[in-house]
Amino acid sequence: MIKKSTVALLALIVLMVIVSGCTTNTNSTQNNTQNMSNQSNNNSNNANNTTNSTNLISPEKAKSIAQQYVEEPGVTTGTPVLQTFNGKKVYVVPLVQNGQNVGEIEIDAVTGENLGGAGGAP
Repeated sequence: MIKKSTVALLALIVLMVIVSGCTTNTNSTQNNTQNMSNQSNNNSNNANNTTNSTNLISPEKAKSIAQQYVEEPGVTTGTPVLQTFNGKKVYVVPLVQNGQNVGEIEIDAVTGENLGGAGGAP
């Protein structure tokens, strides 16, 4: 005959499995709801990013603006690269002398404002 302690232990294990299964489903439902909410927010953010990117100045305009700030003889502006810094679109325009990058100027991709830069000609 099976001892009462064995039956009690078996009943406890069955109860734990049942409770654990119910808890997992609840969390799964909550996670799915949260994921759907996040996807909705991401789609909204993507729509905003698309709208903002149509208001950007052209790379050629960024290059032209950067060239106005070059004071060293023989230094020219290279091909601008569009980057995002802290959610802000910025063209990084390299400064080139004798085929070497000697610095860069950052141009706000929306306003065309010179944001500064780094480096310079020797």
